[in-house]
Amino acid sequence: MKLPEITTDRMRLRMPIHADLASIFALGNDPEVMRFISYGRTQSISEARVDLKRRIQQSVNGFGYWIAEYKDNSDFIGWIALKPLNKTEDIEIGYRFLKTHWNKGLATEGAKALLDYAFTNHSLQRVVSVAMAANKASTRVMEKLGLTFDHAGKYYDTECVFYTISREKWAEHLTDIKEQ
Repeated sequence: MKLPEITTDRMRLRMPIHADLASIFALGNDPEVMRFISYGRTQSISEARVDLKRRIQQSVNGFGYWIAEYKDNSDFIGWIALKPLNKTEDIEIGYRFLKTHWNKGLATEGAKALLDYAFTNHSLQRVVSVAMAANKASTRVMEKLGLTFDHAGKYYDTECVFYTISREKWAEHLTDIKEQ
């Protein structure tokens, strides 16, 4: 069975596989990448192995974690997730990229494609995203995607800002992008 795949101008998004371990370890072992996720706590290789196994198990029917890689050479960029928000019924979009791929518009490009996939292929009425308020790069991506601030709250045992976008707002946002 062929796993689902989404392509953008520069990237391919695909489901994770066990061969992604070295890349997942590199991502989770960087204190700068983890700064706003686990207050800088990095992962050991054994933790990365457990993390990858969990991500693979959670990635079914287009939900879960999508590996982001360049289309032209398959180099690992990071991951983008479309999954249940911890301890809620909401579906969240999230992203984590190697720092060498920051500030290139890749998170916005990939998350836009995954949001479009979510609203086109699933009956979701809204998608949410959370981040620590200090993570300005992440909240900026949320805003570029058309998500709007809703409230602050505790998610993943961390004080976060909560952003949301409805199916209708997403359609309006796509129209606005096309007109620019």
